[in-house]
Amino acid sequence: MPQPMPALALRRSLALLALLLAAVPAVAAIPAVAAEVGTLWRVRDGAGTVFIAGSLHQLRRDRAGLPPSYGLAYGEAERLAMELDMDAISPAALAGQLVARALDPDGRSLRDDLPAAAWRTLQPRLAGLGLPEAAIDRFEPWAVALLLASAEFLQRGYSPDSGVEGQLQARAAADRKPIDGLETPAEQFELFDGLPRTDQVQLLEVTLKELDGLGPRLDALEGAWRAGDLPRLEALLLDDYRQRPDLLERLVVRRNMAWVAPVRGFLRRPDDTLVVVGLMHLLGDQGLIALLRQQGLKPERFVDGAWRPDP
Repeated sequence: MPQPMPALALRRSLALLALLLAAVPAVAAIPAVAAEVGTLWRVRDGAGTVFIAGSLHQLRRDRAGLPPSYGLAYGEAERLAMELDMDAISPAALAGQLVARALDPDGRSLRDDLPAAAWRTLQPRLAGLGLPEAAIDRFEPWAVALLLASAEFLQRGYSPDSGVEGQLQARAAADRKPIDGLETPAEQFELFDGLPRTDQVQLLEVTLKELDGLGPRLDALEGAWRAGDLPRLEALLLDDYRQRPDLLERLVVRRNMAWVAPVRGFLRRPDDTLVVVGLMHLLGDQGLIALLRQQGLKPERFVDGAWRPDP
């Protein structure tokens, strides 16, 4: 009998869903990277220094090594900040919030709202998870999309513990470094739970279409991240969302704007902070790096073993 999906994967997968649904051209494998660059910036202004690292929320267990620059930034920082501080969150309470959000408050039927072809495609996926139709028929479409995405990542050998945040969080716990959360679980749930029903159905349909080709897409994304190829990352992660400015605004831009104040607050501290957020949030002219530049700050990027002005 298929095993139920571990709660840990659900705990850390919500922020990943936006990355999953980006259209990524298929490639054969991760290209060789002579010197891993990653996506790391430094901002200095006031008493402290803030390092800002772009994250892949999950990495495959057999290739989970982080770019060396991330280790350097971690070593210099006295504290961390992430989208969520998972150590401060009760798994039981989080599971309860997820279930409460996942169930449609109006009792609508997923089968009635989902196109017939998508419903048929969904059935073998549910069977693989050991879930009968009735178990998810009253779930909101976004929650089913999250469930499928999380299960697919686990089956492909990806793990939240192997992701950038998972690794750094484990190190911080061992080193007794404090971690701040930029958001609460309720705020992250609302990103998707607050979407109109039609958008949620579309999200689930796209997820069903994308899952079969997910491996090459993730390879392309990881290769561009390790190479520090910002134009490629923008193409992989932002191009589709630019065709849906409403989703880009809701899932990315508003959050970027909300994080500017905390980052500026970290700069006023006497200790240094490593901020770790999803890659998508650091790219483009509405990304967190661009917003900090618009505030008069001068981010530097770690390239070729040195900090260089980021134009």
